[in-house]
Amino acid sequence: MFEMHRLMKGFCLAGVLAAVVVSSGCAELKRLRQENQQLNENLSSAQQENAELSSKASQYESELNRLENERRELENKLKGSGVTVRIKNGLVSISVPDSILFDPGQIILRSQSKNALKRIANIIKTDVPNEIVRIEGHTDNDPIRKQKDKYRSNWELSAARASAVLHFLIDECGVSPTKVYIAGFGQYQPVADNKSKAGKEKNRRVELVIMPKAGR
Repeated sequence: MFEMHRLMKGFCLAGVLAAVVVSSGCAELKRLRQENQQLNENLSSAQQENAELSSKASQYESELNRLENERRELENKLKGSGVTVRIKNGLVSISVPDSILFDPGQIILRSQSKNALKRIANIIKTDVPNEIVRIEGHTDNDPIRKQKDKYRSNWELSAARASAVLHFLIDECGVSPTKVYIAGFGQYQPVADNKSKAGKEKNRRVELVIMPKAGR
C-alpha cells in the first residue's frame, strides 16, 4: 500500500513537471514568435526607410545634375564677359565683379559693364522667363570713409549698387520689373579672405541669383 502511494505521488509529480515543462515550452515558443514578428516588422520598416532614402538621394543627384547643366549653359553664353557662374546654396548665381561694374566707392555703372549686363538681361528674358532674379550687392570689409554722408555702412553701398544694376536691366534692357528685386549684404557674405587685396576684390561683387520656379 505504501509503495502504491509512492508510485501515485511520483506519477502526480511527474505530471506536474510535465505540465510545467509544456507550459514553459509554450511560453518560450510564444515569446520567440513575438520576437520573430517584431524582427520582421523592424526589417520591413528598415527596408521602407532605405527605399525612401534611395529615392531622396536619386532626386538630390538629379537636381545637382540639372543645376550643373544650367550653370555650364549660362557660363558658355557669358564666356568672355568677365563674369562667373556658380552654384550657390542650391541656386545658380551669376557673379559680376565690381571691377567691371563700378569705380571705387561709386554706384554709377562703368560704360564697359553694360555689354556684360545686356548679355545677362538677354538670359533673364529668354533662358529663365518664369524665374525671379535676386540682385545681390556685396562689399569687402573696408569701412565707408569718403562718402559716409551718403552711405552709413557697406549695407547701404551694396544695396545702392544692386539697385543701379536693377535699374539698368529694367530701363535699358527691357527686363520686367516683376522679375527682379534687390538685396544688400554688405561685407557679410564674403567668398574670399578680406585680409588680402585679392580677397577684397573677389568680395566686391554683384550677384544675380536665379530663384526657382514656384512649386519646384
